[in-house]
Parts: sequence; C-alpha cells; structure tokens
Amino acid sequence: MIGRLRPADLVAGAGGLALLASLFLHWYGGEVLVTGGPPLRAGSTAWQAFSVADVVLALLALVPLALVFFQATRQSPALPVLFSVLSTLAGLIATLVIVFRLLDRPGPNDEVEAGAWLGLLAALVIGAGGWRSTRDERMPGHPAPAIEHQPAPAP
Repeated sequence: MIGRLRPADLVAGAGGLALLASLFLHWYGGEVLVTGGPPLRAGSTAWQAFSVADVVLALLALVPLALVFFQATRQSPALPVLFSVLSTLAGLIATLVIVFRLLDRPGPNDEVEAGAWLGLLAALVIGAGGWRSTRDERMPGHPAPAIEHQPAPAP
C-alpha cells in the first residue's frame, strides 16, 4: 500500500500535516501590560485569532491527505489524479488566505509569529507537491501493461 505513493504525494501530504499542526501554534503575539509587573508576552493560535479562516485552512489541509489516501488505496488513477489537481488548488487558496491574514492582522499591535510562517510554508509545499503529483504519471506498485509485439509489415 505505501509502495504506491509517489514522492510528490508524500510531499503534499507532509504539507497538509504541517498546515494542520501550524494552526495550533502561535500566529500572533504581542506584549500585554500587567499592573505592577513587567510586560508579559502573549500569543494567539490560528484557532483563537480567526473565526472562519481557521476552518477553511483546516479543510484545505485535508485535501492533500485525501490525495495520499486515495493514491495508496485505489487501483484506478481517477481519484488520485483528481486529488492531485485539488491539492494544487488547495495549496494556492491556502497561500492566498494566509498572505491575506499576514497583511491584515487581527489586532493593530500584533506581531506575526512562527506559526503563521510555518503555515505559509506548508501551504506552498501543498501546492508544489500537488502540482508535481499531477505531472507524475507513474503508477508505482502496478505492473506495466503487456505490450504485444507485432511483426513489421511486409514490403
């Protein structure tokens, strides 16, 4: 089953897992003033900072994981090819959503933290893995079709 996966499928799947993981990391942070003490560093994850974008990103991260699943389990190439194309599109949409959220932060003093940059990198990896997967027509784990040799035509 694992032998059917192509390198590009694994790259896209790893990007999907990384995007899901990044949603639980701090995307934004800043200093919070505490009465009578030094300022504390506070951060918010994507789940805390967003109302809709976090759910959209989580759904987009599931697309390359579906690509890995269908490539590993299906005999015919129809669904893996579909999810290769959808993974490319999901990576593009996730990249645009994240770039928008990097430019339009939830608070005026929020600093962008590592989780947001990891999410952006993961979205780019999803798109690149999906695009490369559409260009790879091999079907690992399947025997090559038998080619019948025909004699040359008589002159």
